[in-house]
Amino acid sequence: MKALVLTATVVLANPAVAEQSCQFQLEHDLVISPTQVILQQQQQPLWTIDQQGRLWLAGKEQSTDAESRALLQQYQAGVREQAINTVELVQAGLQLAGTAVEQVLTELTGKSLAQHPQMRDVLAKIQKSTDEIIVRRGEQLEVRGSALSKLDQAFGPEFDAAIESLVEESMGNIMLQIGKAMVSGQGTFEQRMEAFGQRMEKFGEQLEQNMQAKASVLEQRGEAMCQQVQQLDQLESQIQQRLPAMAAYDLFNNVKTAKN
Repeated sequence: MKALVLTATVVLANPAVAEQSCQFQLEHDLVISPTQVILQQQQQPLWTIDQQGRLWLAGKEQSTDAESRALLQQYQAGVREQAINTVELVQAGLQLAGTAVEQVLTELTGKSLAQHPQMRDVLAKIQKSTDEIIVRRGEQLEVRGSALSKLDQAFGPEFDAAIESLVEESMGNIMLQIGKAMVSGQGTFEQRMEAFGQRMEKFGEQLEQNMQAKASVLEQRGEAMCQQVQQLDQLESQIQQRLPAMAAYDLFNNVKTAKN
């Protein structure tokens, strides 16, 4: 997951294809404090921009005119807002996905997430990896682009094995419920099977309805963030034209947008 992907939906919670998606590579770390925005590599600042639009490159303050400072001031405010919104969207997406997983597990296996230690441990590992990428220290927020590979690892073989185990258990439980429907309950065999099918269909519809409203809100937020990324990319290009030294520290490089 070397590219930071901002989509118009949360795929884990809603498999619908987003109408618009955008992505850009975040190779270094962003540190957001109340007074500064810093892009750093291995804890060394590449550039620093304060709220007045003053610029430091590799710790050395740069001479800038009033127009450049105005652009830099606007840029740091946009990067700050984008980073905060991204963190909030990721956290909301994980929470929504966790809720969906919990409900599906309970219905299909008859057990809660707490009773599935393998899946619980995998989700905890994903949360831990996320916490290592998004770090809060008081009023300071750090987004570690250099640590994105840890999220790849969280979705590795262990995650695949947990999913396979849950599928097998779910199928076994469904077959058990079908067996119970065949030999017990009211009505004929056909009526009992139809009632079972209706119950499963109703669960799917209720889950979709419960998730859709929340997923739609995340979708709208994702679309707005995509637009902000494009605007920041254009602003970054203006700054680089006025201050060529900033081109070496391109934050929004390889921005891609797609209509699906």
